[in-house]
Amino acid sequence: MKTMTIQALSVLEKKSYSILDNLTVDVELTANPYHLPIDSLFGMAARNNPKRSYLFVSKLIGKHIPVKPKTPQLTGYLLASRFAELLGLPVNREIINDIVASISSGENCELEVLPYNLPSKALFVGFAETATGLGHGVFDSFTGDVNFLHTTREPLTGDYDTIYFTEDHCHAPDQKLLISSPQILEDNDSLVLVDDEVTTGNLCLNIIRSIQKKYPQKHYIILSILDWRSEESRKRYQQTAVELGVRISVLSLVSGVFSANGTSPVIKENPALLAGDMPPVEMFCGAMMQTVKVDNASYLKYTGRFGISAEENTVLEKEATLLGNTLSKMREGKKTLCLGSGEFMYIPFLVADKMGHGVSVQTTTRSPVHPLNRENYAVKHAINFADPYNQGVTNFVYNIAPNLYDEVFVFWEKAVKPQQVAPLVIGLKELGIKQIVFVTFC
Repeated sequence: MKTMTIQALSVLEKKSYSILDNLTVDVELTANPYHLPIDSLFGMAARNNPKRSYLFVSKLIGKHIPVKPKTPQLTGYLLASRFAELLGLPVNREIINDIVASISSGENCELEVLPYNLPSKALFVGFAETATGLGHGVFDSFTGDVNFLHTTREPLTGDYDTIYFTEDHCHAPDQKLLISSPQILEDNDSLVLVDDEVTTGNLCLNIIRSIQKKYPQKHYIILSILDWRSEESRKRYQQTAVELGVRISVLSLVSGVFSANGTSPVIKENPALLAGDMPPVEMFCGAMMQTVKVDNASYLKYTGRFGISAEENTVLEKEATLLGNTLSKMREGKKTLCLGSGEFMYIPFLVADKMGHGVSVQTTTRSPVHPLNRENYAVKHAINFADPYNQGVTNFVYNIAPNLYDEVFVFWEKAVKPQQVAPLVIGLKELGIKQIVFVTFC
């Protein structure tokens, strides 16, 4: 049986980040196979989390920082290429270089990439909430007998075999996988876990152990943009592989180590906006997309939360194209933001890509970050509001500067009335946004 081999790694690049007051993070890169500029991958910010006071803020996934609609999907293709190389499949270096150039410049890439054909069955799993879109993008980069699931924090029960696990240093640590059919976890040659960052590596080991108890797999592959595991953590992966009798491979776009010094200051959260007149919000129902009933609520069928096959993914792309073409006719401005919500990332981004030029994408998040309007700080602006679905949960939207957009299309997977998220609507209006459209799915 093959297991991971720990090797001494040489340092390619060093960088120090001064975040807030006495909080600094020093980074050493040890691998960068596609030669991505480090500053195109992430910025740094401080966050309200006693478990970890700093955050690597991705510039690629469309969570805290707005990106072009294709950027998360093309980032997924780069990770898919790392997996393809592991399997010995031919990869197109010219396309990879074009994607890297697009990411480095920040420009939208119109490149259409050809998916890799997997010769054997595989399941791709994206982690909520930051990597649901990234994981779907990796899955979309393959054809063959492939399926996709993403983890969820939604309080769902339904008729599912549920696999529970925890994310140790996260602000919302409890996650689960909803298994509607055991076939999706049976007879896989590869089970691929996709995340934007691996630090301690505990999250992946937690889910591997949980899956292995119920649905034993042969080979777990972890794909991540950033891999910050220490030598101790890498050894723990090797030990876990031997203990469980499985193969574990970890592939990333860059890897290295970092050290943090100091602590994040305690900064009082700004209260959500409550005053002000409710501006008009246009409502649109995307009835052309299929839904399913779970716990007496409607959810979109093809997000990945309930599992999706390659054939169903083709249906999703057709539905998203139809919706995107329809919404493009509702645009009134040249600078448009398509804003997804929480775990609901991939479909809003896919739709946004069909809405024409001048469109950026990002989503709301549960992640509590200190905003600071300072050069080289990754989170400059924030709006916070109560989650319309989950009582006691605060959501945030970051980095919408005044007069940055003419209009915002807000995508809600379940029905939401503007009054339920009044602080968000008022906050967007106060930033000079002229048109606000809520897109729901009836």
